[in-house]
Amino acid sequence: MTIQDQHNIIIVGCGRVGTELAISLCCKQHRVTVMDANAQALQRLGPEFTGRTVQGDGMDREALKRAGIHQAHALAAVTSSDSVNIVVARTAQQIYNVPRVVARVYNPRRAPVYQKLGLQTIASSSWAAQRIEELILRPGMRHLHGVGSGEVQVYELEVPSEWNGRRISDVLPPQGALALALTRGGHAFLPTPDTVLQTHDLLQVSVTDSAAEALRITLNHH
Repeated sequence: MTIQDQHNIIIVGCGRVGTELAISLCCKQHRVTVMDANAQALQRLGPEFTGRTVQGDGMDREALKRAGIHQAHALAAVTSSDSVNIVVARTAQQIYNVPRVVARVYNPRRAPVYQKLGLQTIASSSWAAQRIEELILRPGMRHLHGVGSGEVQVYELEVPSEWNGRRISDVLPPQGALALALTRGGHAFLPTPDTVLQTHDLLQVSVTDSAAEALRITLNHH
């Protein structure tokens, strides 16, 4: 059974980002439930959306239960209010133990506070939906930051046991990927293509979109 068959992804907020995220996840055959207090907002989803909709406030626990919070694998809080997003995210994380929770924030100065609370946050931007999707679906690759208009992204990944004893050049895509730093036992250094990896190393890589997709596929096979 695949992850798509097993898990439910809840999106709280059906604005532009929530709509884009929901449709993208549905196109990848994931089970998606979208919540919004405004019934008209849910109409934005259109015919491409094949998931469920729940009219209700994300801060209402009964509404969250109707959305399937007890079986949720991930939740994205993407309403127009930072305060609502954080309350919903904290509720999902602390009360319902949802494994992957992401909150969108509009005020970047608040992000460090939320991070101290253990919440993954995405600042408002044109690529917010894409970044949230990556955090939900690709936990093995933690997005650090983008360069330029997002053509190049920097990720940190934990080396899986299957890569133990292999060289960096053996596991990274041959084009569009560059190893930037390696952390082992709490100490970081600059690796070379011939550096031999060990399980639980933290490897930071700079990749193009095509290389990132190739790297995700490689990681998902382990």
